[in-house]
This record gives sequence, structure tokens and C-alpha cells, in this order.
Amino acid sequence: MKIDVSKLNDLKDTIYSEDIIFDKEKYVCHPPLLEVKKCHVDLTVHNYSEFIDVNISLKAEVLLQCSYSLKPFDSNIKAKDNLHFSNVEGDEEFISYKGNLIEMDDYLFDLLSASIPASPKAPGATLPNSGKGYRILSEDELLKEKEEQGNSKFDALKDFDFDN
Repeated sequence: MKIDVSKLNDLKDTIYSEDIIFDKEKYVCHPPLLEVKKCHVDLTVHNYSEFIDVNISLKAEVLLQCSYSLKPFDSNIKAKDNLHFSNVEGDEEFISYKGNLIEMDDYLFDLLSASIPASPKAPGATLPNSGKGYRILSEDELLKEKEEQGNSKFDALKDFDFDN
């Protein structure tokens, strides 16, 4: 998706609405995101004299990896963001661009990737039971167990007299 800056009207918003297909070679998915099946983006762009304001609304159908079973499942992702672009370099408040086109695909894929839950769970998925030679613990159970055990590396220093 490209925004042509030369065609923006200073007096009113410009609306873009497109289905995006991300090139699988350039935009590589990493677990838990396995695939982007569909992605629809709505942009509202306003050209101010000093910068360009872009409001993003993204809806995507994706294939995710379940954090419990590691099996793929379909999910819907919605995300919103607001970006500010400027053609003046060195201004840290804005994303700089050159020329008359702003290429949005990188920003859209980054927004989609950032909107994926860190530990997605498939509907109906449950934490597996402990088995032979392994235990399944929640993060809270693990932290509690570590507190109770203490840190054996430093236990030997408790009886050491540093004043001698």
C-alpha cells in the first residue's frame, strides 16, 4: 500500500481501503504467527503543512501456533495505530520519508506482528498434563518453587565471615 503525497488534499482527509497481500519472501512469519491469510487495511490520511498524519485500522485473518498444543489454528486480529510522517530529516518525533510516496507495507506488517498475543491459545485448548519425566508448571508455580528452593549458588556464602 502506497500513499501518494502529491495527491493529498490539505483541506480534507484522504481515505484508503485495501486488501493487502504480504510477499512471503519479504515478510517472513515467525511463530506464533505462521501465516497471514487475509489482511484488510483502512487508512485515514490528513496532510498538515509540517507533517502527514496516518490513522491505521487493520483487520487480518491469520494462522497462529497454539502455545499449549503447538497446533495451528485460525484467528482474527484487529489493530489500530496512528503514525506521523515528515519529509524533514532529523526530527525524532516523525517518521521521515523521501519523495512523493510513502510505502506502508513495512509499517502494516510490523503493526500486525506486534498485535499477535505472546502466548496464543486455540479455542478449547488446555494445558497438557505432566507426564513421564516432565512436569507442566504455570509461570506463577515456577516462580513460587524457585523462591522456596532459594539459590544454592550463594548459600555457601551465608556462613562465610568477610570481616577477617
